[in-house]
Amino acid sequence: MKKIPLAISWSGGKDSAMMLYHFMQERKYEIVELHTAVSTATNRVSMHGISKDLIQAQADSIGLPLNFIEIAPDSTNSKYEKALNTYYSDLKAQGIVHIGFGDIFLEDLKAYRDSLLSNNGLTGIYPLWKRETSNLVHDFIEQKFKTVICCAKQSLFPESICGKVLTPELLGGFSDQVDPCGENGEFHSFAFDGPIFTRPIGYELNDIKIHTYEHKLSSGESVETAFEFADLNLVRTKAV
Repeated sequence: MKKIPLAISWSGGKDSAMMLYHFMQERKYEIVELHTAVSTATNRVSMHGISKDLIQAQADSIGLPLNFIEIAPDSTNSKYEKALNTYYSDLKAQGIVHIGFGDIFLEDLKAYRDSLLSNNGLTGIYPLWKRETSNLVHDFIEQKFKTVICCAKQSLFPESICGKVLTPELLGGFSDQVDPCGENGEFHSFAFDGPIFTRPIGYELNDIKIHTYEHKLSSGESVETAFEFADLNLVRTKAV
């Protein structure tokens, strides 16, 4: 049976890693490439602050081509959507009409993705969709994946978890307010080892930075939310 060509939306975190692992195990798809959206202002993934060189190191270890979708700073989604539409158009021209995502249960995010895809004649594939998150994160650990926390909402954790490796012990300290996979944005991670990689990604923690974001509630009141970001540096292995 001819395999279906598939592009992967790659964030670099644990959910992306589990999603890619699923596709590799299923053998129904031919995984053609990874793609990651990065900010032109920082050369980092805006969502969690991981640098391009760490994402590239993941792709090199996985053994797949990687496309960076560069997003210029904008207060709206217009430039993000324009860049995505250009990339999606290029995929379709190559005959690639399926894209894999690691989303689990956020209905509005999935609907947004599917709307953009539909406008370009593409289809999203969501292998983790509606999986129970506590089971999913324990499966991730049991499969010998390793991931480091790179971003966390400060108010949800009694002490900083940034820079820590996700373990059953760390998960056991999370409150009921925290989804085990961080699906509501409670935390993000960087996967650095596991069965999809030919070698671990070397990294070191340079610093932990705090960024505060202001957003308005439906009442019109402004609220500030603080997030911690782990500034991770790539550690390159010296050639023998």
